[in-house]
Amino acid sequence: MIIQEAVPMTMSQSQGYEAGFEAGKQSGYDEGFRLGWEKGSSIASEVGFYHGFIEELQTKIKDDDSKQRAFKVTETLLKLITELSLDDPTNTLVFEKLENIRAKFKQVMSLLGMKADFNTGQENGQLWGAINQMNRKHLPMDKGCF
Repeated sequence: MIIQEAVPMTMSQSQGYEAGFEAGKQSGYDEGFRLGWEKGSSIASEVGFYHGFIEELQTKIKDDDSKQRAFKVTETLLKLITELSLDDPTNTLVFEKLENIRAKFKQVMSLLGMKADFNTGQENGQLWGAINQMNRKHLPMDKGCF
C-alpha cells in the first residue's frame, strides 16, 4: 500500500517540477526580452541623438574657420557612428565603441565651449539652444534655424 501511494506522489512532484521549470523559463525569457528591448532602445536613442545633432552642427560650423578643428572631429564621430553595428547582441565591442562615441561627442562639445552629456532630460534642449545661439551669431536667420 505504501508503494502505491508513493508512485502518485512522485508523479505529482515530477509534474510540478516540470510545470515550475517551464514557467520559470518563460518568465526568464520575458524578463530578458524586456530588458534587452529597454537597453537597445536606450542605446539607439542616444546614438540617434548624437548622429542628428552632429549632422546639424556640421551645417552650422563647416564654413567657420575658427571651428575647423571641431568640424574634423565631427567627421570622425560620424564615421564611428555609421560603423557601429547593433545587429549582433553578443558583440561585446558595442559598449566599447559606444564609449568612444561618447568621448568624441564630449570632445566636440569641449572644442566648441559647450557643456555636453546625453540624457533624455532638459539638457538636450539646452544643447539645441546653444547650437541655435551659434546659428544666430554666424548665419543669417533665413538659413533654416532651429
